[in-house]
Amino acid sequence: MQLRLPTFGPAHMVFAVALLLLGLFLYAAVQTAAQSYRLRQHEREVFAQVQDLRQERAELQGLFAYLKSDEYTEAFARQQFGLVKPGEILVQIDAPPAPPVQRRPGERWWESLFGVGDRAATP
Repeated sequence: MQLRLPTFGPAHMVFAVALLLLGLFLYAAVQTAAQSYRLRQHEREVFAQVQDLRQERAELQGLFAYLKSDEYTEAFARQQFGLVKPGEILVQIDAPPAPPVQRRPGERWWESLFGVGDRAATP
């Protein structure tokens, strides 16, 4: 028995080219879908940034309006310069500084501040 080599005729050539073209079209379709997905994701991120910036802009406009108001000017003059309106009396209270709170190693800050923990248990 003699071994026959397969023949590669015109029909096989057309079939191979069709498979190659189909593969290329599928690859292009997958690449287009992936790029479309990435673009939609980027669009959502940019939209969220725009919303955040709009909110920040509204807050800054509110702050700007307050800083231009007479209410802010009056509060700033009272706080920074100690000014008073005619007929008002300025009262300043100078309290002695609070003694520094001494904490023992391992003691939490709220235990020393509020006197809780093992310090409160000791008479």
